[in-house]
Amino acid sequence: MITLDTVDEQSAAAWWRAVLGGKYAGQYPGFTMIRVPGFSAMLGFQKVPEVTAGKNRVHLDLSATSDRAREVEIFVKAGATRLEEHCDDPDFGWSVLRDPYGIVFCISDQHDQ
Repeated sequence: MITLDTVDEQSAAAWWRAVLGGKYAGQYPGFTMIRVPGFSAMLGFQKVPEVTAGKNRVHLDLSATSDRAREVEIFVKAGATRLEEHCDDPDFGWSVLRDPYGIVFCISDQHDQ
C-alpha cells in the first residue's frame, strides 16, 4: 500500500476514488484505503494534523493512457491544481499537480516500457 498524508483523509480518498475509478477497500479512524483498477497496491489516506509545505517525500506518478494534456484537464476539472510542466525532452514530459487536499502527484506521457 502507498500511504499519503492529508488533513481530511475521507475527502481525499473520495476524490482519488472518483478520478481513478477506484473502490473503497477499508475505513478506520483517521485512515481510508482504496483499490484502483490496474494498480496492484492499495492507496491509503492517513489523517495528520497538518501537511507541511514543500515537496512530498513520496508521490504518485501516473502514466497517461493516451493524451497527457487531456488527462491532466480531467484532473483539473475535478479540482486539482496544475503546478508545473516538464517538457524538456521532446519524447517524454510530465505535469505536476496538487489535489484539493494538498497531495502532490504527477501525470506523465506514456512510458515505452
